[in-house]
Amino acid sequence: MRTRNFDWWRQRVRGLREIFHVFRIDHVLGFYRIYAFPWRPERNEEFLRLSWAEMCDRTGGREPQFAPRDDSTAENSAANQREGEEYLRVVLEESGAMRVTGEDLGTVPDYVRPSLRSLGIAGFKIPQWENFPDNRSIPGRQYERLSVCTFATHDHKPLRALWEEAFEKKTATTAQARQDLVKIAEFSGIAAVNGAMDFAKDFFPAIFAALFRSESWIAIVMITDLLARKDRFNVPGTAAKSNWTRRLHTTVVRLAGGRVLRRQLRLVRALLEKSGRTSSSRA
Repeated sequence: MRTRNFDWWRQRVRGLREIFHVFRIDHVLGFYRIYAFPWRPERNEEFLRLSWAEMCDRTGGREPQFAPRDDSTAENSAANQREGEEYLRVVLEESGAMRVTGEDLGTVPDYVRPSLRSLGIAGFKIPQWENFPDNRSIPGRQYERLSVCTFATHDHKPLRALWEEAFEKKTATTAQARQDLVKIAEFSGIAAVNGAMDFAKDFFPAIFAALFRSESWIAIVMITDLLARKDRFNVPGTAAKSNWTRRLHTTVVRLAGGRVLRRQLRLVRALLEKSGRTSSSRA
């Protein structure tokens, strides 16, 4: 692509520019280096049950690894950073007035987030994962301004589903669900969270007030969380037929006629106005 001045990427970004004011690069870490497997995804079941030696025997010695190189040395890290920034500058050149954000979640090399900030690309803040070294939650007021704050992405369980798993329906991951809610509560200034609380009255308003108060440039609420739904868009690592097929449970017109939802949306609007994130609150 470099020999063609990255025309494929430039064309895609120009297409986005016709539709959006802001867009997100999913898995932006892949611009710096990406983990690759020497077999096609449809063969995962065959390979993942093997030992490392058995796997190498079937691949002729080829191993899963980062491409174009790992971050095992300072020289490799510097080269990955340099090339990642080259690719991202192409995206920025074509973006014009459109703003770019990057999903920088997972195991993130130390150089990636400073690199994104230097380019003016906002990374993500998931409050339940933003902790000091001693595991205390980082307050939203200490988030970098150039960031996007949200409790969930398309790969996560909606908050209402977490609540159900933590307090209403015991599963193999109930403990993790409770821990996530504890961290969200800590971020939001809730002294304790438990099943005796009312999700809609005691939890929902407090956590979104904290989200909107954060210093992040953008605060995002997924549609499922806005509507307090349990539907999930995607379960990573699975091939379920429900992945990427979810639709709203009813039409927008019918949603607008629901008294409970109208009350909920009025609450969100009030929280937004109080936080200063709406045009009317800045007037």
